[in-house]
Amino acid sequence: MKLPMKISTLLLILLSINFVACLGEKAPETTETTETTETTETTETPVYDGVIGSAIEDCDKSLASISVFEQVYSDFQQVHNNCIEWDGNNGKLVVKYRSSDANVTGLGLSIHYSSAQLNNIEINDVLENDLITKNVTSERDKDNEDGDSSTDMVIDMAWASISTNWPGQKEVNLVTLEFTKESGAQIDYVMNYTSSSNAAGFELIVGK
Repeated sequence: MKLPMKISTLLLILLSINFVACLGEKAPETTETTETTETTETTETPVYDGVIGSAIEDCDKSLASISVFEQVYSDFQQVHNNCIEWDGNNGKLVVKYRSSDANVTGLGLSIHYSSAQLNNIEINDVLENDLITKNVTSERDKDNEDGDSSTDMVIDMAWASISTNWPGQKEVNLVTLEFTKESGAQIDYVMNYTSSSNAAGFELIVGK
């Protein structure tokens, strides 16, 4: 008479274990569902992402805040600008930089443009902090790094910090370009950014 009692007890124990195991398997699913919902509710991604970007395209769009970018990229560097400021035939473009970290190793930047559209280029207010490019000038764009056949001139600049403290602040102006319109040039100006290098582990965004 005792054997059936033992079997019944064993069955009850097994059923209890299976029941608890089933509950245990369901618990992680609930957690995963919650995490998936949170991931879906991310803020919209930045407009331009890559090593080639335009200084003209979308220049009139508002710039997403650093906090928005940090929700998409844990670490990033960005080169951007507002639209060209025109005063008659004279134009000015301020190239700006910002990052999630004020202190990084540096940045290599090239600005491509068309001599058929813009001339008398003046390069002013170059950020001097850790600048390793001597005599920043405009040269023939022989390598066509931006992949745009309409740009035939390029301005190369590079900054590098051995102590990893460039530029020392999260937002800073890199350079100001002043120029004049070429007579008879098209209204749709072309000016592109490319980068030869940026801080390791940082996402580089060029343009807005």
